[in-house]
Amino acid sequence: MDSNTSLFCSTSLAGRIEHAEAQLIALASAPARQRNRSGFATPLGGGVACFAEPGSPMNKVVGLGFDGALDPVALGAIELEYAIRETPTQIELSSLADREVAVLLSRRGYRLVAHECVLGRRLDCALPVATSPGIDVRVCGPEEFDAWLDVVVAGTAHPDDEGVGFHEQFSDEAIERDERDFYDAGATMYVGRCDGVIAGGASLMITGGIAQFTGAATAPAYRRRGIQNALLARRLTDAAEAGCDIAVITTAPGSKSQENAQRRGFQLLYTRAMLIKPVDGPIQASGSGENGSGTWKLVSAQGMCVSSETAGTDFAEPVRIVPFDGDRRALIDLFRLAEDSERKLDGYIGAGRVWVAMRGSAEVVGHIQVTVSDHGETWEVANMAVAVPHRGAGVGRRLLEQVIDDARAGGARRVQLATATADIGNLRFYQRCGFRLGRVVHDAFGPHSGYPAGTASDGIAVRDQVWFERVL
Repeated sequence: MDSNTSLFCSTSLAGRIEHAEAQLIALASAPARQRNRSGFATPLGGGVACFAEPGSPMNKVVGLGFDGALDPVALGAIELEYAIRETPTQIELSSLADREVAVLLSRRGYRLVAHECVLGRRLDCALPVATSPGIDVRVCGPEEFDAWLDVVVAGTAHPDDEGVGFHEQFSDEAIERDERDFYDAGATMYVGRCDGVIAGGASLMITGGIAQFTGAATAPAYRRRGIQNALLARRLTDAAEAGCDIAVITTAPGSKSQENAQRRGFQLLYTRAMLIKPVDGPIQASGSGENGSGTWKLVSAQGMCVSSETAGTDFAEPVRIVPFDGDRRALIDLFRLAEDSERKLDGYIGAGRVWVAMRGSAEVVGHIQVTVSDHGETWEVANMAVAVPHRGAGVGRRLLEQVIDDARAGGARRVQLATATADIGNLRFYQRCGFRLGRVVHDAFGPHSGYPAGTASDGIAVRDQVWFERVL
């Protein structure tokens, strides 16, 4: 390769490519997020954290490490959002990103599962021309889209055997939805014909002068005939004519796709590490001084006060559940996490019994309050919460298990609790803990019962209440 075509990847160029990738993921996931109201695309550390819908390839964090330090508290909040949706946190981290990001992720329990290659080439030089006989490439028209989609889904679902391969596998339905969303988001689709038969497809997105080559696949029966080379050549020409200065493609290491790209002048720029934190992994918090001070305090969006006393804590440390006999107002921040009505809270905060979850000798990370009725046969959970930075580590489950064990030992026949029908995370959590759905109380929440107008959870208005019961 001569000096006219070589491309050196500085951290500046890598940052530009990663920022474009973050924009691409946010844009391409928008149609799914409109279908699935629990989706999100949240800025994080110069990149973006996306959740499109269950099982989507777009459920990941991209673009970190090129725009200052990664805030551990913000990362913890994102980990919680994924955990609520029963989805592991997956981060794609460039090898040219700030190394402190990798150190932080390692400390938080992320594990490496795979790599992918990011290749690029300049577009201000001579471009290759496809010469394979019988191969024709054109922009896919609306009337061809379904046929294009069938070929791309089939090719993606049956990848080439060469190389390491991608670590993820998605259903045909998920791949189809993903490709339709790319189309709706403005991608240009290309269809490759072999002797008049649609045999391959690919797509192109343009972001900030970067041509992003996506969605390429060939039907297994038509591989090794030059279809992908022709698709690459056509997209390179169109990208240059559109004013792009570089083209970028992502491949599995050692794959046929990587070989095809390098034959067309692409060079390996860097790799991305695929880092996974399971849903049940520990969530941590850490931080640094504010205005030169040695301590800091932050009030989270959920109202929990997180301070330097919890910074850097290893939240994988075992939790102890113990009875609490002190002043319950000392736990007011925890109580308020589970109760939006101050009037209601004032009415029951002193009732029943309270247990707390302890880490170390003095750190309270969660609590549960229970009242007893029906001559001891019914235990009702009146209030339960886990401090935001400690969620996702099994603390809430431990609190419930302690109450269930004590209730059973005390001769109780059932444990009951209630939550808002809008609180999707709680609905899933309680059922995973063995509770069964009971009655629904309509219009339980509102100004008439002490709850502020407009209260919402997961984007859903908080109105109705649902009761759960676990028979002992």
